[in-house]
Amino acid sequence: FKTSVLEVLNYVKNSKIPVVAPFANSEDLLAYQNLIIIETNDYIYADRIVKEVKDVFSDQKIYVVSHADESMAKYLESNLKKALKNPNVILVKSASDIQPDQNMMTGNPAPVIAILANNSDEAGDAFANRMIALSKNVAGVKSFSLYYSPIFEKKQDELSQSNLVYLMDRKIDTEGTFEKEILADYKKKYCKAPSKYAVIGFDVVNDMLSRENKKGEIFKQMNKVQTQLATKFEFEKTKTGAYVNKGYRVVRL
Repeated sequence: FKTSVLEVLNYVKNSKIPVVAPFANSEDLLAYQNLIIIETNDYIYADRIVKEVKDVFSDQKIYVVSHADESMAKYLESNLKKALKNPNVILVKSASDIQPDQNMMTGNPAPVIAILANNSDEAGDAFANRMIALSKNVAGVKSFSLYYSPIFEKKQDELSQSNLVYLMDRKIDTEGTFEKEILADYKKKYCKAPSKYAVIGFDVVNDMLSRENKKGEIFKQMNKVQTQLATKFEFEKTKTGAYVNKGYRVVRL
């Protein structure tokens, strides 16, 4: 928790001891020079989605499915308007509000771009099912999600018809040699697959130890990009001092 991170930062403030925050991530933490923040900020994901949309945009309507808190959807809307030429961006509360456009020349339904900016599994289910239904009737639909939802893997063949691109902070490559070895060791010891928190614990500690030099210093090796069991670590020093992880996976169906 942020309170614990602040307590530790205060305790070590007279030394250069690195403090790693696996979960806490807020603007006021960025001022600490010796802090390493692991969680990738949602705004970094949003910037990537804007770039992805820019690459496929050709005057389609853009629907953004927002959360009750519309801050992320509004951030997307603002940045899409900066990046694209006069886009028609429509914020909606539900995936059922995403409608195909109409080709004025032919009268036929025309494809749209849809972005999911809501991280609940219910919203993910509704979005995936709406995209599958739309892509059956309209060719060329493009869909994007800032967040992973389990349905994306369950229905990946159908969702590939809507060219879904989504971002993930963590994904295990179950075919990798290193990954197979770690998962087998864990299963042998605990008789089950590792939980999300076990994976994060392993990744963070393994990554930090692998950055240490012979003197035990970490900060001199922070520019190395590394992927552990599931997490990609790509640290950037902020203007105010802290290091923030900007690594994530882009999954294209």
